[in-house]
Amino acid sequence: MQKKDLHTLIRLRKWDVDEKQRALGQLLRQEESVLERQAELEAEVAGEISFTATLPADQRSTLAAYLKRCEEFRDRLSDLLGEVRRQIAAAQNELAEAYRRLKTFEVTQDARDAAVAAEENRLEQIELNELGLELHRRKVQTA
Repeated sequence: MQKKDLHTLIRLRKWDVDEKQRALGQLLRQEESVLERQAELEAEVAGEISFTATLPADQRSTLAAYLKRCEEFRDRLSDLLGEVRRQIAAAQNELAEAYRRLKTFEVTQDARDAAVAAEENRLEQIELNELGLELHRRKVQTA
C-alpha cells in the first residue's frame, strides 16, 4: 500500500468518527428532549391537581380521566426514553469501534513515517561521513 493511500484511509476513518459523533449527539439531544417532556408532564399534572383541588367537588370529575391519559403518556415517554438510551449505547459502541479503527491506521502511519525518517537520517549520515572522510583524505594528501 502506498503512503498516500494510508493518508486517504485515515481521512476516511476520521470522517466516519465524525459521523458517529454527530449521530450520538443527535441521540443525546433526543434523550434530553424526552427528559424535558417528562419533567414538563410532571409539572403539568401537579399544577392540574393543585388547580382541581380549589374547585368544588362536583367539578372535579374530569381529573381522573385526565390523570389516566397522563399516565399513559408517561408510560409512552418512558418506553421512548428506554429505546433512545438503547440507541445511545449502540451508538457509543459504534463510535468506540470507529475510533479504534482510526487509531490503528494512525499508529501504522506514524510507524511508517518514523521508519522513513530513520532511513533518511541514516542515508544523510552516511553521506556526511563520506564527505568528512573525503575532506580528511584531501587534507592528509596536501600536508
